[in-house]
Amino acid sequence: MRMALFLTALCLPIFSVSAAKRFSYTEEMYQLGGVAGQGLACQAEKYDQFELLARAIMIGKAQNAQMQQEGIMQYNAGKAETFMAIEAEKFASCNEINQSFAKQKIFDSTLYSDGRVLLYDGTMITPRKTYNASKLYQKDPDAFKKAHEHYQKAIAQAQKNSKNAKKIEFFDNRYDKLKDQF
Repeated sequence: MRMALFLTALCLPIFSVSAAKRFSYTEEMYQLGGVAGQGLACQAEKYDQFELLARAIMIGKAQNAQMQQEGIMQYNAGKAETFMAIEAEKFASCNEINQSFAKQKIFDSTLYSDGRVLLYDGTMITPRKTYNASKLYQKDPDAFKKAHEHYQKAIAQAQKNSKNAKKIEFFDNRYDKLKDQF
């Protein structure tokens, strides 16, 4: 139950102006990844839209390539940890998560084809250099299945090696393929 409350709290909108001042870039990306992990684990209807916006925000807010890479790692860590936590609870909190997920203010943001994002509060996020935003995230109908299988393998490997699964780094190879565009 405590985990469900934590996860539901993560799903609250984190992009208010005051929230942006409280979190560093990497902390914000970890939180953003946590929300993405909820949407993926619970197969939220707006998950793909969230991913597209979240990745554009991640790229747009990074001041340099090194910061962006750290943001990607934090985003993926938050996403993986949250997915695995929800999975460990046998997806019991998904009804509540899906209701909150669909109501986030991030969905009132606008993503432009050149990578700029106009947030719901009127803030414009502009990337260091323009890129084709449509290539940032491709909808994958098997995303849940792939994540579930990947995380299960990672957990099994970690248990085999007597390591903590949270220390396994998860990377999204799409960023590496397109990193010269950002």
